[in-house]
Amino acid sequence: MSQQQQQQSVVLVAKTVPDEQLDYEELGLRPADSPPVPALCGIPLKYISLVTLAVQNSLLTIIMHYSRVHIPPSQSYSAPTAVLLNELLKGAISLAIAFTRMDRPASYATDPPQPSLTSGRFWHSSRVLLRSRRLAREVFSPDCWKLSIPAILYVIQNNLQYVAATNLEAATFQVSYQMKILTTAAFSVLLLRKQLSASQWVALFFLAIGVGIVQIQTGASDTAKATSSLLFQGASMNAVKGFLAVVAACFTSGLAGVYFEMVLKNSQSDLWIRNVQLSAFSLLPALVPIILARRPDAGFTTSLFQNFGGWAWATVAIQVVGGLVTAMVIKYSDNILKGFATSLSIVISFLASVALFDFRITFTFILGSVIVLIATWLYNQPNRSSTPLRLGYTAVKT
Repeated sequence: MSQQQQQQSVVLVAKTVPDEQLDYEELGLRPADSPPVPALCGIPLKYISLVTLAVQNSLLTIIMHYSRVHIPPSQSYSAPTAVLLNELLKGAISLAIAFTRMDRPASYATDPPQPSLTSGRFWHSSRVLLRSRRLAREVFSPDCWKLSIPAILYVIQNNLQYVAATNLEAATFQVSYQMKILTTAAFSVLLLRKQLSASQWVALFFLAIGVGIVQIQTGASDTAKATSSLLFQGASMNAVKGFLAVVAACFTSGLAGVYFEMVLKNSQSDLWIRNVQLSAFSLLPALVPIILARRPDAGFTTSLFQNFGGWAWATVAIQVVGGLVTAMVIKYSDNILKGFATSLSIVISFLASVALFDFRITFTFILGSVIVLIATWLYNQPNRSSTPLRLGYTAVKT
């Protein structure tokens, strides 16, 4: 064989990639030591969590809107109180879940199986004491103060959501609130140095256009105010005030979400521990508007739960469920399915607004909503250039 032929000969070199990047179903293989996919009644948890998140988002928008506009402002419950109760309940549930996870081993292959919740060993006094000490060390870790910034931002965002839901129709609020994708992307580029693909930039551009079209038709018609007063004799709605509240809520949501992601990436703490820390740091800023708005002639408890009826408790409960489901989505799902859940929640909110609130369908609203849905779908598509390599062979010239 000549020297030139030797230089042009081809050697097959096997490419190896981590197990988690391989598509075993496509290859007809399955690693023997891979953990099973989490499922409930045979349905993967990622699908259950996403459908639950879509329904929860829709229910929260509808019930929050109804609970704020169907009665006069003088008989309305306190939104800051709802935010405070949401943080208290979410923190308590996260603390309970974190407590049960303190015995979970880091390696499922070598460590002995841990006792279940129903076994006597799990609740043995020595184990409970040890678990409590470990939990306290985790919650009050030296870097826990980092959660104070997103905690304050989330409290502001939650209060702004109530302002927006009070002044916008449920469907309009749901579509407009997708601007958080735009703000989250902007802060991801600035703080995380994330690189967006060309299709994602196009999606963000059309997202802004779609939301703008929806707001143009909202401001052009006085349907919201007339409907609210006519059906419920409740608070009249201000579309401009509602839209400004949505913009501010999306801004704080994007900044808080990206900052929280930075904290998670730079630490090994459990997600439920971080949720406990978030709720703990949220209590003080959540109390501030309650104290400032308290009447001098009323007791603290009376002022706190004034007009706090069934609809108010329903709103708080759905918000708490949303916080827990979001944690499941972060763990079990991906961006494509989250985009599907977002689209599904928009459709549900739109249909509910038409059926329950006599929401008038206009061409501009349909056009803007369709653009937002397409932009959301496009933004969550995977970047083909960053697709992980699969097992195979590469031709290398020698």
